[in-house]
Amino acid sequence: MYDQEYIKLTLLAGIYILLFTYEQYRPYFQQRKRHAQHSARNLFLAAINATISTLFLVIAISYASQWALENNFGILNQLNIPTIYTYLIAILLIDSWQYVWHRMNHVIPLLWKFHQVHHSDKEMDASTGLRFHPIEIIYSNTIRIAIIPLAGIQLEHLIAYEIILLPVILFHHSNIKINENLDKLLRIIIVTPHMHRLHHSDIQKETDSNYSSIFSIWDRLFNSFTMRSIENEFALGLGEKYSAKEWNSFKGMMAIPFRKD
Repeated sequence: MYDQEYIKLTLLAGIYILLFTYEQYRPYFQQRKRHAQHSARNLFLAAINATISTLFLVIAISYASQWALENNFGILNQLNIPTIYTYLIAILLIDSWQYVWHRMNHVIPLLWKFHQVHHSDKEMDASTGLRFHPIEIIYSNTIRIAIIPLAGIQLEHLIAYEIILLPVILFHHSNIKINENLDKLLRIIIVTPHMHRLHHSDIQKETDSNYSSIFSIWDRLFNSFTMRSIENEFALGLGEKYSAKEWNSFKGMMAIPFRKD
């Protein structure tokens, strides 16, 4: 179990280094200052979350999936189909749940308080894909512990999903400039940087759209897909509410959910 987590974290680190390097040479938003410092703050928060997940939540998720398998419980454990198809169905089930859960984080006020930490980043780059409040990590994974047995998801399915998810998450948060036609082609299947930048727009109706994690089909199916060109005045973040530097410090990010407006 921990060997698999090590492989996942190694993959994550390798993909991040590649994207961070590419962001230096071909950035979408130019004239960014202190890119390394900005990323370091987000990565420090990510390291805390990874520690919490590895030490506590991975064990619980592993036991939940094993219990479902041994007790023939959950959707996938009722299907008598080849293994490859169970993986495909599992990946689609997890990704559809990710869409629903992400949308809930925007709709339910208490969840949004913590999810704001992710959206408050006005200089989105690959590190933003790892910027979450630890309490959000705890409750989102706690809910996942309940969802996994219901779906009959096995630990191997979850690892396969995350091996696909993590590079895509870093990719569509990254501040890299790619060919517009390539972005248009890719977003037929997966979430792309252009598509996800609109999700991080400081215009609320755009923030409340494009919720998909890997496959863009969920937004198209559930009428939450948004697409438009991004002009020079396009702004990321949550407007002026968290524009002050203090909210991007580690202390500030921890305090965002408890701010009294």
